[in-house]
Amino acid sequence: MIKIFKILVPFVFPFTCYSQTWDLVWSDEFDSNVVDQSKWTHEIGTGSQNNMWGWGNGELQYYQPQNSLVSNGTLKIIVQQEPQGLVDSWNNTYYYSSSRISTKNNFNFKYGKVEARIKTLDGEGFWPAFWLLPKNGQWPCDGEIDIMEQWGRDTPTDETTGAAHIGSCANSYSNFQNFQTFSSSNYSSNFHIYSIIWEEDYIAWYVDGNKVFQVTPASFPTIPNQHSWPFNSNNWYIILNLAIDNNGPNSNSAFPNNIEVDYVRVYESNGVLGCTDPTALNYDQNANIDNSTCEYNVTFNIDMNNVGFNFATPEVNGTFNNWCGNCWPMTDADSDNIWSTTVVLTEGEYKFKYSVDNWSVQENLDPLDFCTISNFGYTDRKLIVFENMNICPEWNECMPVCSPTNLDEIINNNYESIIVNDFLMLDENFNEISIFNTSGKKLVELENVFELKIDISNLNKGVYFLLGRNKINNRTIKILKI
Repeated sequence: MIKIFKILVPFVFPFTCYSQTWDLVWSDEFDSNVVDQSKWTHEIGTGSQNNMWGWGNGELQYYQPQNSLVSNGTLKIIVQQEPQGLVDSWNNTYYYSSSRISTKNNFNFKYGKVEARIKTLDGEGFWPAFWLLPKNGQWPCDGEIDIMEQWGRDTPTDETTGAAHIGSCANSYSNFQNFQTFSSSNYSSNFHIYSIIWEEDYIAWYVDGNKVFQVTPASFPTIPNQHSWPFNSNNWYIILNLAIDNNGPNSNSAFPNNIEVDYVRVYESNGVLGCTDPTALNYDQNANIDNSTCEYNVTFNIDMNNVGFNFATPEVNGTFNNWCGNCWPMTDADSDNIWSTTVVLTEGEYKFKYSVDNWSVQENLDPLDFCTISNFGYTDRKLIVFENMNICPEWNECMPVCSPTNLDEIINNNYESIIVNDFLMLDENFNEISIFNTSGKKLVELENVFELKIDISNLNKGVYFLLGRNKINNRTIKILKI
């Protein structure tokens, strides 16, 4: 029996898990009764000793060693109020204390897998983080990797993010980041494993083993006075801290409070990393461990026949080109008002939308539609690249209209929606079953289907459409594979 779900809000499922094997090279399991000083160094104060106000972020806490302790198998970093105040080297008084520890003087590395199992906290102003900095680099132009940050909110939900930062060394702050929200739900009630896989030409973020996004050198623009991809320079060290952001807590923020860290681990890969997909542009026949760096041709099309405004040139903008405006213009070689451009993208998840004439007009997308994702008040199209793709929607619409596959029966919106894993359970037999991706490409074609259990384990996570036909009935089912 098909179980029908009414989907009310847009949401994104992780699209891959790492499968390569690793050798553990460093860890702290926090099994003793004290912070291990052979592994961690306490950073003290407010950053004033480094000529940085509030550690470069306007933070409102004073770091001190006594706010971190180890007990019952976890590290606790404690934030508390200081009614008498703590004075820094600039004679500024701070009314909150916390702790920040790093491996800077004890352990540094480059590339591999880094993970920590962490239980965060809930509350306005709380800002826990698990992140990396280059040992011999200059911040921010030599980069910063945020494996996990949580931004406390005075609501039932917090925001958990990851980012790769690059800044100009002529400035005090980071001026470019590739930033991704893991979840707008509350992660503070349970432990979660936050990790990155970091190689020479990419960094990928994972939560509980599920990949949520990645960046490559192509993700970053070239900016004067900075490195475009600084993550191959230097060895890097680990930081754990709990800050108070510059907006501060409010009366609902509970003190004292803390995060817990069950372990921190660093691994080296023990195989040959590379792209293992023979259909990819950069297929490496010597690789035996796929590292999610496969590159594919992606053709963006947009049907402009039904727009109600004048324009000169459509363009595609997204996280793959830093929303650059008219740097990816589209062309219409056959004058059918379906405009196209083909680019090379590394596998992964992206956000994008179509616009015209350097953002003079942009799409107005439905936040409840299956092809969209909404963050920070913006609604964009979402794209998961895992093969050579042809994307061909109509302006403002999700369904493909320029695909060679006939999808007229799908466009009518009279479809059922289901959520499945590896098997689709049907409630009737069909003479013919076809399954399409959202680009209109037919992926599965079955005839005389007398089994009610359909194996779709070979399909990636994402959205698909099943078209079933028999003598008395045609049905369209939108599949959300998780």
